[in-house]
Amino acid sequence: MNKEDLKIIDHFNLSAHPEGGWYRRTYSSQETVDVERGQRLCGSSIYYFLSSGESSSLHSLLSDETWYFHFGSPVTLHLFSQEKYSSIILGNSWESGQVPQFTIREGVVFGAELNDDGGAFLSCSVCPGYVIDDFNWASKEDLLPHFSKQRDIIEKLIQKQIRQ
Repeated sequence: MNKEDLKIIDHFNLSAHPEGGWYRRTYSSQETVDVERGQRLCGSSIYYFLSSGESSSLHSLLSDETWYFHFGSPVTLHLFSQEKYSSIILGNSWESGQVPQFTIREGVVFGAELNDDGGAFLSCSVCPGYVIDDFNWASKEDLLPHFSKQRDIIEKLIQKQIRQ
C-alpha cells in the first residue's frame, strides 16, 4: 500500500472491510421497513476504498446496492446473475463507456477490481439497509458450472481478501 492510499484511509477514518478494501458507514436510516426476512433500516451508506492491488471478493446481498464512483482508478464490477455474466466499469470517462454509478440488484453475485495501479474511492448505498444476515459469500462450486468462461475472474475474486 502506498502513502497516498494510507492518507485516504486515515483522512476518511476507514476500517478494513471483510470482503477486501476499506470502509466506514456514513449513514443509517432512522426509519425501518418490514420485509419478509425481518425488519430492516430503509437504507444505509458507506464510504468504500480499494487501495492498490485490492479487490472486493465475490458475494451477494438480499438488498439492492448502488455503487458511486468518486475518484481514482476505474473499477470493474463483475456480475453473475441467473447464468448470465456481465460487467460494468465505474469511472469518470463517460466517453469510453464508464458510468459514475450503478445499481446491483438483490441476489446478484458480484465482485470488484481496479482497472489501474492506483486506488479508487467510492460510496455504496444499500436499500433496504445493510445487515450481516443479508450477506452471502459466493462459492466456486456454485459459480463455475454455469460460468466456465469466467473461471479466471471467479478464481481471482473468490474470498481472496477476507479479513476477520
